[in-house]
Amino acid sequence: MPASSPHLLGLRCPEVIAHAQAAGLCELGRELPAMAWRAALLSGVESLSDLPGINARKSAAVAQVFAHRPPEIVTVHPSWDKSVRYALRLADGAIIEAVLIPHHGLWSVCLSSQAGCALACRFCATGRLGLQRNLEIHEIVGQVTQIQRHAGVRVSDLVFMGMGEPLQNEAAVYGACAVFSEPMGLQISPKRMVISTAGIVPAIERYAAAQHKMKLVFSLGSAVPEKRARLMPIQSVWSFERFIESIRTYAATQRGKHVTLEYIAIRNLTLGDDDVEAIRTHLTGFRFILNIIPLNPVDPALEAPTREEVHAWSQKLRPLGFPIKVRRSSGRDQFAACGQLGRSLLADEHLASVPTLGR
Repeated sequence: MPASSPHLLGLRCPEVIAHAQAAGLCELGRELPAMAWRAALLSGVESLSDLPGINARKSAAVAQVFAHRPPEIVTVHPSWDKSVRYALRLADGAIIEAVLIPHHGLWSVCLSSQAGCALACRFCATGRLGLQRNLEIHEIVGQVTQIQRHAGVRVSDLVFMGMGEPLQNEAAVYGACAVFSEPMGLQISPKRMVISTAGIVPAIERYAAAQHKMKLVFSLGSAVPEKRARLMPIQSVWSFERFIESIRTYAATQRGKHVTLEYIAIRNLTLGDDDVEAIRTHLTGFRFILNIIPLNPVDPALEAPTREEVHAWSQKLRPLGFPIKVRRSSGRDQFAACGQLGRSLLADEHLASVPTLGR
């Protein structure tokens, strides 16, 4: 197999066929390239020699034209709530994590788009790892194929809320979404894919202009600009005002639909009356749902609130008239919940060395 061979899981079906035709693979059967691609996607095989329904001679010919090395599942961590955290090893040894989540009889996967993350949000363990590298299309798609194979389920929904900032890896994330939605493959509708961003403003503006069908949601953190700046260093790059304006730009393309804003509930920091006032003052000009996410601690300077505290604060928001949801984080006991991916890769002494967050 040539060193430049494209990865089978990194291509859409028409791209597979075009490359196979150029390489002469179709001489073994016009349908062979599409059959091999579909078999690799749906079966989750680790080697092209194991493609179901394709004999050894044809499988060997496919392997001469296409590369195939999906992420390797190295550890599996099931939670009492039936969600499962997976640690997967990439070809270069990098470790990423993804989570299988049950939801009303269906299955979602929380995907990683990067190994590590450069944004260093204070409520996120992945940010403490730093950025190792972007993932390629086949490494994103491979998370789903391997998890489906291991769990014996069919995934219906995808959320890019795992390790990394998806909008710092736009091409690979959008490319993976195109592979996921292929009608001959996994058949996951773009409308059942969610991409969460911490606020890469130029990428948000490009996303709005392109009018992608996937749903974009926004990590607000806090509506008080000074608090958000302390929690999310990205605000030093793009101001709070410009971030909110980019959300308005995206919301204008949504035909009146509500935009989801993710809000981190942190005791003694984001649950005050000033936070309510900031939401009333700053979040104007578009319809939104406030998705309140109780902190899953990864920083000793930040403390999780009780359910009662979150409920009491959310009641203060009711007169403002917008929808409110409080997220139930799956897999918290297995470091699979919001903000916890990568936590198992960090030593406790590393966490303890993080500077104290100013109040």
